[in-house]
Amino acid sequence: MKSNPFRLHKSIFAKFTLSFITVGLIPLLILSYISLRTFSGFMERYATNNYEQMLLFASRNVDDMFVKYNNISKLMYSYGVSGQYGQLGQAIAAQTRDKDLRLTMTINDFLQTVLYTDRDLQSVFFVLPDGAFQTMTKNNVALDYRYQFPRFEWRQQTQLNRSGLSFFPTHKQDYYLGETEPVMTFARNLTDVLGASKVEGDLVGTFYMDVGLGAFHDIFKQMVLNKRDTVYVVDEHGSILYSNQPDLIGTIYQEKASEDILHLQQEAPENHLQVIGEFYKKELFFKIDQLIQTITLVIGLCIVSLIAVAIWFSNRFSIPIRSITREMAKVESGNFETKVTVQSADELGLLSHGFNKMVGRLKEYIDVVYVARIKQKQAELNALKSQIRPHYLYNTLEVIRMSAVAEDANEVGDMILSLSHQLKYVLDYGEETVTVRAEKANVEQYFQLMVIRYGEHRLGLDFRFDSEVLDCAIPKLSLQPMVENAIYHGIMPKQGKGTVRITIEKFADHLLSLTVDDDGVGMNEEKLTAVRQKLADSSSLDTGSSIGLINVHERVQALYGANFGVEINSSENIGTTVRLVIPLTKEVSAREKRHSG
Repeated sequence: MKSNPFRLHKSIFAKFTLSFITVGLIPLLILSYISLRTFSGFMERYATNNYEQMLLFASRNVDDMFVKYNNISKLMYSYGVSGQYGQLGQAIAAQTRDKDLRLTMTINDFLQTVLYTDRDLQSVFFVLPDGAFQTMTKNNVALDYRYQFPRFEWRQQTQLNRSGLSFFPTHKQDYYLGETEPVMTFARNLTDVLGASKVEGDLVGTFYMDVGLGAFHDIFKQMVLNKRDTVYVVDEHGSILYSNQPDLIGTIYQEKASEDILHLQQEAPENHLQVIGEFYKKELFFKIDQLIQTITLVIGLCIVSLIAVAIWFSNRFSIPIRSITREMAKVESGNFETKVTVQSADELGLLSHGFNKMVGRLKEYIDVVYVARIKQKQAELNALKSQIRPHYLYNTLEVIRMSAVAEDANEVGDMILSLSHQLKYVLDYGEETVTVRAEKANVEQYFQLMVIRYGEHRLGLDFRFDSEVLDCAIPKLSLQPMVENAIYHGIMPKQGKGTVRITIEKFADHLLSLTVDDDGVGMNEEKLTAVRQKLADSSSLDTGSSIGLINVHERVQALYGANFGVEINSSENIGTTVRLVIPLTKEVSAREKRHSG
């Protein structure tokens, strides 16, 4: 028995399973949901705090970097020179006054010493108050002497920041020939604190240091970043000093507006720089998602296991009930030979035993009623046939009487012989169906009587079928009433000769078609509708002109079912066609089927 999903809620199996799942599965789902939410929230906060700590560490390292280069710039005051000068500033001031040629060597010696104190220093400059400068670089590039060094804005900033460290954001070294990597520049003024009369001392030069972005690389290489994550070092004007995406260096920072990005920032308090991180949440929480998926898979396996146990447990109770239900469906379809196997002595066993006993009693009752019904059906069929015979015999005797009066007994012998054959055929109650061959012979005997009565100049008979259909089974006395109807109501009212054609042919789906048509006067639409209505109402008790067709129609439906019967079509002054479609069977097989039944 196929299960109906719309009636599943009425199944005892569904009720058992639902109860089991309600008790076990729903609490598990709720607990799993709460646990996953709590765990995922904790892991997200942990990952976020981890990145915040990395940015904080990076911001402190940025501060340390500035402190380092601030200390390097102060080496000007502690750098010793051999001879009578104890400080670089004093030596430079004295040599400048004396126009000593050792000035150049002294500055070069200092620049070379400082340049190799740090690996990220790319170039160093020392600019004298009169604008002359000396430089030294690690890069194998030549200085562009057409360039006025330092830049105008640099000189302005160092003048304003006389004693502090000045910082110039990331830029290209356009004062060198050829392409160079971006650098950031630190600058500090040198004053003669020993030999000057002023409190602050005389300005004897400005020291510039070009630092490569490797200094930032060393800071941020310790951060574990995903491919799409971006970090920035931004000054107070929003200019990007450094980024792990080089194309953004030197541009103005613009925050990406997206819910998929986690924005974090830390400030370097010593130099007012911002360390900003933009981390894609999907990649940031990728490992967390993997862990959650693993946990979800385990929970899913637990759920599947729980459902499997629930189904197994429910089947132990519902399978016997479903077995009884299937056997009940067989009984409903007419199979009373079924029996339920009793597997236990509990309530379900008692139910199975009671079902088997009920089916046995029901089968006995139906056998009695079925036999009575068959006898009743046979009586109805015999009554239908008996309605045909008086009508037919009356017409036959009328023909014999009229012929005897008209012809004075010359053809009476032949007519009586034909009548005897027909009486024998009609009064044989042995079979309900006969072969086409036998029915054809009976129609020929009847038509011979009609020709004797009306003459060959009025009637013609034409058989149109192959010899292969002669052994097919058709209802007894099915063609003769249709031929009689064609003669009396179609051809006789017509002036001149008329022909009755009998066509038998095989259709698809094992059907046999019997067609009787004439070229008589036909019927108008109103009369045709009335005849069809009589056929539909099975008005066999009427005494109208179509009683023969109605009786044939009722017999066919009684033998083969309501889907079969007589069909009639007619056109006025053209003719009438009567068709009978029945199942295709051989007469022998039809008899064997009836005997076996």
